[in-house]
Amino acid sequence: MTFADCRTTGFAFGANCTPPALVGGYVCGSLDALRQVVTAEPLFCAYHELDLPAEFDTDKEAYETVFRYPRAEYFAHVRQHGSPKGYAGPAACCRLPWDIDREADLDAALGDCRKLARYIRARYGEFAERGLSVWFSGSKGFHVTLLSVPGFDPLPRTPGVVKALALALARDAGVTVDRTIYDRQRLFRLPNTRHPKTGLFKRFLDLDDLDRLSVAAIRAAAAHPAGFPVPTVEHGSDQLADDWQKAERAVLDDNTGSANGPGRVPPSCSPVVPKFVLDFIGFGDIQDPGRAMTLFRCAAVLAEAGTPAPVVFGLLREPAEKSGLDPAEVDRQIRAGIEHGTRCAKAVRA
Repeated sequence: MTFADCRTTGFAFGANCTPPALVGGYVCGSLDALRQVVTAEPLFCAYHELDLPAEFDTDKEAYETVFRYPRAEYFAHVRQHGSPKGYAGPAACCRLPWDIDREADLDAALGDCRKLARYIRARYGEFAERGLSVWFSGSKGFHVTLLSVPGFDPLPRTPGVVKALALALARDAGVTVDRTIYDRQRLFRLPNTRHPKTGLFKRFLDLDDLDRLSVAAIRAAAAHPAGFPVPTVEHGSDQLADDWQKAERAVLDDNTGSANGPGRVPPSCSPVVPKFVLDFIGFGDIQDPGRAMTLFRCAAVLAEAGTPAPVVFGLLREPAEKSGLDPAEVDRQIRAGIEHGTRCAKAVRA
């Protein structure tokens, strides 16, 4: 089943376009805390509107998965495997996401956020005026989402379609965004939660505030949480549906031909990447005895397999920093791991 199939068989685009009752992953505390399965939309709304039960604390970090999943299939996977990791079934995306981070240059991030928002509003008109959301992340940049009615139905290729469409829109807007947030199990910080490094909150900005507030004013507003109604739409967008279908067609075309995709020749020797490395990169999963050692081990394994040092840094730096490690410690552990892995590789060849 594809979105194109849904669209030709009476896919609902009428009034009351609200996200369905799907489940998602939820983490409270650091990224390596236990991942819980929750009904996703009520949780998101509770954080966004600051209508949380007493036992919830916005001073704690809290995250939800970018994608959402049909309850039966997702719970069946969790029961069988003991965790959500490795789930590859149908997924939905109720809000098309972008993450704009600019290290040490929040003014540049704000400028790019405004540029992306202007482009989306121009492309999708009234739909975007009602369905576009922007938040200051509490640290280095901004999160942008657009209600994505075409993504409400859980389908097998949704993560690939979302990545293709989001990156295409960002490219057309002339904005560089984080490409790593579109993994099937990727976590995204929830609104009104405090960033552990800056002490600032992920703060919602209405579109007027986005255009008029300075970085200093935005940071001042983010000193405390504030509840806002969750943006809703009363109808779909034919333009968004067309764009979604185009992205889906590109993903389907890319998956035709060989199992490796069109024109791809499998390498004659493909080193096996250990599961703990894949879990750290994809899920921020931390192994005993802790974050620093997990990072060191990942860097060492990749270096021993011949991965160039810049690639090792590119793969590991973001999940390591999101785990809460200080940037200086991240660099130190990756360098030490690369040195260790390189020595091991030389010893094997000797």
